[in-house]
Amino acid sequence: MEKRINISVYQQDQPASSPKRGRSIRSGARWIYRRLPDLIIYGYAFLYMYTGWAKFMNLSTFIRGNSKIPYLGQYAKLIGYGIPSLEIVLAVLLIIPMYWIRRSALWASTILMGVFIIYLSLMVKFVEKKLCHCGGVIESMGWKTHIAFNIIWLIAGIFALVKTKVKHSKI
Repeated sequence: MEKRINISVYQQDQPASSPKRGRSIRSGARWIYRRLPDLIIYGYAFLYMYTGWAKFMNLSTFIRGNSKIPYLGQYAKLIGYGIPSLEIVLAVLLIIPMYWIRRSALWASTILMGVFIIYLSLMVKFVEKKLCHCGGVIESMGWKTHIAFNIIWLIAGIFALVKTKVKHSKI
């Protein structure tokens, strides 16, 4: 038996996607692009709250691990309390809806992410027994994945800084 496919003339002349559909996709993309800096800011807030809390939950392990790091080991207790506290404070400041507080916290978050990248790179390059106490899923990443993850967040932070400055200057 031979099946016939019946294609109407109307269906042959129509493009795969209509202009109306393309317009809605473009408007949706513009909507996301305009809100991307806010999504990045909230992403940083979540990331820092998550890692800061995880470090506080395993504080003794975090301090013990930091004490084994060359050159930084003597400051293990200061780092052990300081880094998680800083991460949690930044997370809270990032969600405060005042422009200058949020922007300052975003600057600090982006700089801190850069410091973490430098730290991880030095660990990979010079330390045999690599230590990571970031907490949860992030701690279970491989070293290259962890560095790539941090670089992506650094780039996202820079993007958000540029876009929030432009956004605020237009108001």
